[in-house]
Amino acid sequence: MPVSYRHIIYIHFPYLAASRIQRASGQRASGQRESGVDLPLVIIRKINGADIIVAGCTKAAAHGLATGMRLADARALCPQLRTEAYDPLADHADLQHLALWARRYSPLTAVDDQHCGIWIDIAGAEHLFGGVRSLLADCAKRLHRSHFRAVLAAAPNCGAAWALAHYGKPSERLMTAPKPADGQPDTVRYIFSRACLRRHLAALPLAALRIDTTIADHMRRAGLRVIGDIIGRARAPLAARFGQDVLLRLDQALGDQDESFTAVSPPKPLYICRQFAEPIGAADDIKAMIHQLASETATLLQQAGLATRRLRLGWQLVDGLVFAHDVHLSRPSRDVTLFHRLLANASDKINPEFGLEMGWMESLDCSPLAPLDTALPHMMLQRHDGVAGESYASLVDRLVARLGYGAVVRLTPQACWQPEAAQSFELPDPSQIFTKTDEKSGWLGDSTSSTAPPRPIRLLAYPHPVDVVALLPDHPPAQFIWRRRIHKIIHATGPERIAPAWWQAPAGSRTRDYFRLRDDQGAGFWLYREGLPERHETPSWFLHGFFA
Repeated sequence: MPVSYRHIIYIHFPYLAASRIQRASGQRASGQRESGVDLPLVIIRKINGADIIVAGCTKAAAHGLATGMRLADARALCPQLRTEAYDPLADHADLQHLALWARRYSPLTAVDDQHCGIWIDIAGAEHLFGGVRSLLADCAKRLHRSHFRAVLAAAPNCGAAWALAHYGKPSERLMTAPKPADGQPDTVRYIFSRACLRRHLAALPLAALRIDTTIADHMRRAGLRVIGDIIGRARAPLAARFGQDVLLRLDQALGDQDESFTAVSPPKPLYICRQFAEPIGAADDIKAMIHQLASETATLLQQAGLATRRLRLGWQLVDGLVFAHDVHLSRPSRDVTLFHRLLANASDKINPEFGLEMGWMESLDCSPLAPLDTALPHMMLQRHDGVAGESYASLVDRLVARLGYGAVVRLTPQACWQPEAAQSFELPDPSQIFTKTDEKSGWLGDSTSSTAPPRPIRLLAYPHPVDVVALLPDHPPAQFIWRRRIHKIIHATGPERIAPAWWQAPAGSRTRDYFRLRDDQGAGFWLYREGLPERHETPSWFLHGFFA
């Protein structure tokens, strides 16, 4: 049933760009403070050859730096100033995400790029949250919890909501959200009566009508400073002197002229569904369903210009139970042949019981581009029945489909001298397999290099303590006991000293001296002594790996 009233919420984010830049600076620093990160931050844009401030942070506002001020004037007020270039695309992306998030309150949300805010039309949906006041309180609370500085205002039309959010006085606040850490509250205002609306707008400056700053300056010089100065005046002289736009914005703010916005639309889900008039349960029917869903999914991705990294196959039984099976891809793809190959055994995971009523397939983690595959040099197969030759990515996909997601990993070198931290497990990336960087034996250099210290072919999961007999505390072992067996050493090389990373090692970590040993049976071992005798530390011996 359509509603005959409007409730418009406007949310203004005065420090959105500055907050994004400050968060990015903290992430680049990786826990360390960047130089100048605590200085007042302003975002500048070159207008008519001059650097103009278009946004800033709370510290900049505390120093009196306002939007529209020249950078030279701002440096005169605050010499220690950090500047960043204006990035409209990043601001739009942030507002787009916020507008999509605001769809939790209403499907009608829009982005106001020019003034860094979003609109929400909650007419007909406010009762779901206990009224407009409760909805505003919930929205303000969630934004505050996510560390967003926001000013919220509600009014019967877009112009009034915008004006109250930008220029409303603290005395007009009806509701206040939880205060941020620095004590500046997020204001929430709600105006619903038409007479009350005119009274509140009359006290606001003319800039609250969203008119051009040049026109606002001309009106101020003419003695017109607030909206109340032009309410009730003759309209023809105002239009002749200051333009028709002033009257249009005034009518929109007072509700005499309708104003609307184009709502954002969420991305369409890449979803293919098939419902059956009669439940299916035969193995051939289930395979045919999966084959058809995979083909239509590939066609849908092709039409959308996207590629997916995860396919979700779902089905519903006649008793209403719903199940799903995910198929992970090592790189984005929309190849129908690959989909059929990966889903060839998916029917084995479906227990139809009394039959399937519905089946669907969803594409997740989509991206607009997909990297090309590189064929394996020793797997250059000829095409048979349209099946493409093997590639790194398809090999990984088949292993993952058979063994499960997370069971297929690869070792990647890490810039760490500690042997147990010199490599890490990562999910395979076909774009980095067998590249030039992977031909090196870690970050120490080429495996054939004479300067690189040798490493064991097998490293224990954790060092095993051993009992060692040595001539002197700083000599290599003469023999050691491991798992109740005595190993007599006939050859020893070392030591190779490896100190802990002092900037991240836990307290109590000690320097290690590694020895390469060979016993009388020809077995090779890698032992280390933890603790330096010259530092009067009690040494402890550990077995860490085996040589061939």
